Amino acid sequence: MPRNKPRIELSSIGHILRLGAEVPMRTQNGFQKIHLTLLALCATFAFAVFWTKAAGSGIIRFQESSGPSSENSSGLIGHWRKTTIGYTGPIDEHLVLHSNGTVENWTVTAYERREPVTGHWSVEGKTLTLSFGGNDRSNPFTFYQGQLVFPNIPNRRGFWEKIE
Repeated sequence: MPRNKPRIELSSIGHILRLGAEVPMRTQNGFQKIHLTLLALCATFAFAVFWTKAAGSGIIRFQESSGPSSENSSGLIGHWRKTTIGYTGPIDEHLVLHSNGTVENWTVTAYERREPVTGHWSVEGKTLTLSFGGNDRSNPFTFYQGQLVFPNIPNRRGFWEKIE
């Protein structure tokens, strides 16, 4: 009589791959079979439930302020600098938000300093809008340990230091 060999399959359902192993295992009683497929399915379901709750909206609230827009805007007034590393070296972006609603923006590298671009800025709740020559850029912002986080969007966050 031929002996049954364990069979392992790989099948796809939508975008999910399922590894099904038909490997019978004996328990202490000797007559129950445990299928790894069932165990994997339960683990996948538990992970999916956990991941859905953990994902949330994607916007991290480092420091919440429930104050009106005027309180949010007063904390924004000043000279801010964000440093990023480009392929040619560091790039410092400067953002000066004036109390009269005007804004200046320029960049500095080891090789050049660009001329400032002027425009207007406004705040609505936790959204900062910068307007330069008719181009509006509205993004959520927050504060974290004295730094301005703008935009406060996952994988795009910029951390700005205040320069006195």
